[in-house]
Amino acid sequence: MDATFMDFQFPAINYLYLLACILALTLSYVSRDQCRESTGRYWIAVLFSFVIWTAGEFLANIGTTLSWQLGFQRLVYLGVVCGVVSWLLFAIRFSGNQRWLTPGVLCVLMLVPVLTLLQVGTVEWHSLFYRSVALVSRNDYKVLEIDYGTGFWVQIIFCSYLYTLTGSALLIATSLQQPSLYRTQTTLIVLAAAIPLLVNVYFIFGGDFAGGFDPTSLFFVFSAILVTIATRHYFFLRLAPMARDLVFRNINSGVLVVNHAQQVTDVNPAFTDIARLDLDQLIGMPLDEVLQATFDTTAMHQDGSVYTGRLVSRYKARQFDISSMPIKGYRNEIQGYLILLSDVTQIQRAMDEISRLAHTDLLTQLPNRRALIDWFNDLSDIDLMFRPVLVAMADLDHFKALNDTHGHHCGDYVLKEVADLISHHLGTGDIVARWGGEEFCLVLTGRDWQEGEGFLEMLRKAIEDHVFHYEGRDIHVTVTLGMVQREAGEALEYSIRRADLMMYDGKRRGRNTVARGMDPQRMQS
Repeated sequence: MDATFMDFQFPAINYLYLLACILALTLSYVSRDQCRESTGRYWIAVLFSFVIWTAGEFLANIGTTLSWQLGFQRLVYLGVVCGVVSWLLFAIRFSGNQRWLTPGVLCVLMLVPVLTLLQVGTVEWHSLFYRSVALVSRNDYKVLEIDYGTGFWVQIIFCSYLYTLTGSALLIATSLQQPSLYRTQTTLIVLAAAIPLLVNVYFIFGGDFAGGFDPTSLFFVFSAILVTIATRHYFFLRLAPMARDLVFRNINSGVLVVNHAQQVTDVNPAFTDIARLDLDQLIGMPLDEVLQATFDTTAMHQDGSVYTGRLVSRYKARQFDISSMPIKGYRNEIQGYLILLSDVTQIQRAMDEISRLAHTDLLTQLPNRRALIDWFNDLSDIDLMFRPVLVAMADLDHFKALNDTHGHHCGDYVLKEVADLISHHLGTGDIVARWGGEEFCLVLTGRDWQEGEGFLEMLRKAIEDHVFHYEGRDIHVTVTLGMVQREAGEALEYSIRRADLMMYDGKRRGRNTVARGMDPQRMQS
């Protein structure tokens, strides 16, 4: 119930001012974690200005004398001026235009606010701000009836309204460049600024729906509640603007911005193209879930917030190197992390091609010596333990005579044809490499001694029976092969050396044959 006691009064609207003051103070405390970056600090300055503003209105309204109410108008205008200045600075920072805030610009921005506070502080001595002011009774309460002066209109137009509208315009422009999810939140902030502004215009020009008291600050606090809820839920004030200004518009790599909780707060257009996921679904998702849904992460390494290694996209198998770096504030505190994805698909293809060329014989396109040894070394000890490994060397007979008779081009043609013929007959687990000149090395895995003998004899016969057609001439060649079984723990090079000796033994015995050592099972028996 409203009541007046002695020289003090307590109109009903004061309950709202008191509640608004407490709410603004609570919002300032709840939002304290946003002090990690300057954008958040300006927002907290806006909230704390509302605390001062509503506290000033509350204290002014309980007095019943002109000097009391005028005295606390100083506190009211301190909150008003600080609020609109903080709002403008917040919008400038959030929109990425902090480069505007040079010392000269800051001096200009502070000119009208400082003059306003000076005029309000000395209002009893001049008529610049109020041409006349009186205390009148309205609905049984004492309220100020003011005829505003030039200083007031300068403040209201060139500070309160101009700064608020400019800040709102900057946020609108910024929202057009933000993901649709953030545009919704920006729109809420702009509406939050516009509603109390319209209420203030209505009150200044004679409107009254609060018993003669100024309700503007109440609507500002109500707007602040909506904005704070939106910003905390969607991380609007945290990392996205800063990261977008510094990186997003100037990089082709995929970029994700995550907060301390490893939740995605923004991604750049390059990443949405990579991930082929809806942007609104990405915001707020745990980083690990995003990566698992988008990539094969087998080759990725994670140590806390540090990511390294290779990702393979589930779409078109594009390959990306992943790295991470902290986002630090002005005090060198970590505010979050940037996750960078560099497309190395073309580089990897080039490296694979270089590796292929380094392991491939250019004439026959067979693996070379290095490739054969690397392939064998990649076999696990378990693979070698439970299956026999046969090693054979094959050498074309009288190849020098073929070159001398038909020319080196014919010799090259025969080598390529023989390579294709051998490759065509190879089974799973077998490999053939060009060892050098007219020599080929075969490694057969999974075949026992008798199967290996039969395979090499079939291969010898296939080469003997094959007719090589070269420039209208029919050419026949034969091959001599030497075969051994690799002993347990024996290096491949030593097995090849023994097979080579067997092959030369076959040469001495007349060529066009498969020379072989003793069957290991017969030797054991």
